[in-house]
Amino acid sequence: MVSLFSLQTFAQTPQGINYQAVVRDASGDVINNQAVSIRISILTTIPPAVYVETHTPTTNSFGLANLVIGNGTVTQGTFSTIDWANGPYFIQLEID
Repeated sequence: MVSLFSLQTFAQTPQGINYQAVVRDASGDVINNQAVSIRISILTTIPPAVYVETHTPTTNSFGLANLVIGNGTVTQGTFSTIDWANGPYFIQLEID
């Protein structure tokens, strides 16, 4: 009896990056149970940003905000077309 098997694998780019942050005000106090606006930019060493998106999560009782980078409201670029092998890339986070 002869058996032949073939297996192919494919690498995939990430569909999103899980991100958590504790949100604090200018005095360092936790901002809990409130909606916040967050803008995330993915940058290289050469401007402009390759990707920008916004999120509006609500913090929990500890001030923790959870989001997935790549699943926000896109304002510039396309997350799925970022060439991650052509880095380095940096994340800029802005909170209002």
